[in-house]
Amino acid sequence: MISNEMLLKYLDQKLILLTRISDITKQIEVQSRQDDIQLGDLPDQRQVYIDRLKKCEQIINESLMPLNGEEKERRKKILAGNFPKDECSEEEAKLLDYAVQCQNVLHRTLAMDIEARRLLQKECDRLQNLLHTARKTKRIYPSKS
Repeated sequence: MISNEMLLKYLDQKLILLTRISDITKQIEVQSRQDDIQLGDLPDQRQVYIDRLKKCEQIINESLMPLNGEEKERRKKILAGNFPKDECSEEEAKLLDYAVQCQNVLHRTLAMDIEARRLLQKECDRLQNLLHTARKTKRIYPSKS
């Protein structure tokens, strides 16, 4: 069974990873607002952190396995940031604080990601329309070879 001290370290790591994902997502969002969008390897960089986050999440979820029903449900709620702090022990309150911070970073990141995807889709649609128009023009005025 994983100790609360180790669980805190994993939650700290999760928060670090989420923050890095958020930072890269912000860069992607900023780039998506430019006239000349240059994402470079930002999506690949972000995916590396997402993969690490998944491993971290797996370890955190595995920490719930040895717990019994009621204790497991309590811990799940704490780790989801959905538990009253005044009903927590000191160690549980630390876990809850990390969980709430992680949720906050995740929500901000998702909002940025949604906006970046919207802007990128808008640019993709614009480019497809230009391509479609260019193809039509080519059919109307065939090149003389």
